[in-house]
Amino acid sequence: MAELTTVARPYAKAVFGYAVEQKAEDAWLEFLKHCTAVVSDEGMKAALKNPSVNAATKSQIIADLTKSDSVAGSIAFLEALAYYGRLLALPEITTEYERLLAGRQQALDVTITSAFELSTDEIALLEKKLKTKYANKTIRIETAVDQSLIGGFEIRSSDTVIDATVKGRLAKVAEALTA
Repeated sequence: MAELTTVARPYAKAVFGYAVEQKAEDAWLEFLKHCTAVVSDEGMKAALKNPSVNAATKSQIIADLTKSDSVAGSIAFLEALAYYGRLLALPEITTEYERLLAGRQQALDVTITSAFELSTDEIALLEKKLKTKYANKTIRIETAVDQSLIGGFEIRSSDTVIDATVKGRLAKVAEALTA
């Protein structure tokens, strides 16, 4: 995973720079998301790993499947990825691109995972607290439910984790008792 992220970062930066220059950041994001969906298919992964299929054919297949979201420069991008055997890194390239785009938009993507579905009032309260903590940033919240947390919630944003779950507290107690 870390290796693919390392491989993906320079491609994402290059695409992002080009997209900003062309004022097509959102169009590129849609294109990359579509490419990610295509290469995430198990059959497509097998075809992309097949050494008997040449790079030009691989890039052409993905270009044909993503034609509806194609943007200026996308064909050359796919050809470069295929030439260097990096088409399977497209999901990580997309993730890195999204991170760069969020940074440019001064946005912070946050995932709040709770044991039970959060109400809109609870989400609004958490969003208000996060806006206070991260001034000058737009907060974009995504929620998830994980009943194994027992209670409370966990907030994740890039490399920051705020664990206010019962499961997390129990783990700390167990660690303290065994130490």
